[in-house]
Amino acid sequence: MAIACTKPMRAVKRLTNQLDKALSSFDSFGDDPTSHVEEVLTMLKTPLDRVNLRSQTKPELMEEIKVERDRALLKQEILNRVIAG
Repeated sequence: MAIACTKPMRAVKRLTNQLDKALSSFDSFGDDPTSHVEEVLTMLKTPLDRVNLRSQTKPELMEEIKVERDRALLKQEILNRVIAG
């Protein structure tokens, strides 16, 4: 089934691809993965600025970003349960 890709979806997909690429440059995050947030944001600064993803005036874009965030939360919960056994 083909899904039409809207402009906000393409922008968010580019962001998630850049984020995955930035995260893949790390072999490990140690005991405090959140300590790397600023470093990763710095790696993403140009892509973020280029597509103006931080704009709250784009409700469709913000909705797509929220969907990606929720997917990441679900993925985290599932992986935590796998780790827990």
